[in-house]
Amino acid sequence: MSDDALRDAARWCAQLAEVLGDVGRRVAVLGEQVARDWPDVRGREWAERTSLLGALLGREATAAAEQSDAYARQAADAVVPPLPAGGGGGRRTGMRLGGTDAQRVDDERGMRIAELDPPRPG
Repeated sequence: MSDDALRDAARWCAQLAEVLGDVGRRVAVLGEQVARDWPDVRGREWAERTSLLGALLGREATAAAEQSDAYARQAADAVVPPLPAGGGGGRRTGMRLGGTDAQRVDDERGMRIAELDPPRPG
């Protein structure tokens, strides 16, 4: 990921954490109102459900904030090397993906099976 992409991800996660935290607080208030206005067994059940939902949203807000911090740290530590002027210089930069032209991506056929070295004596 580039520096800018990491910063954008950090900013997005921070905004998500704010929204989740706000919604979690509102749901907790709703649970309190339901418990106060609906004092029977069903009301207590719904109050408990909304309370649990508020707590869950709070935990998700915390996780999103932690993710934002992690992305921000990565962006601060990231050193992105400049791209070569020739566009890669013919070196392989990753796996080749097949296109829609019905040609093979790789010249080798079949499957590669990993082999272990024979056990050493002793």
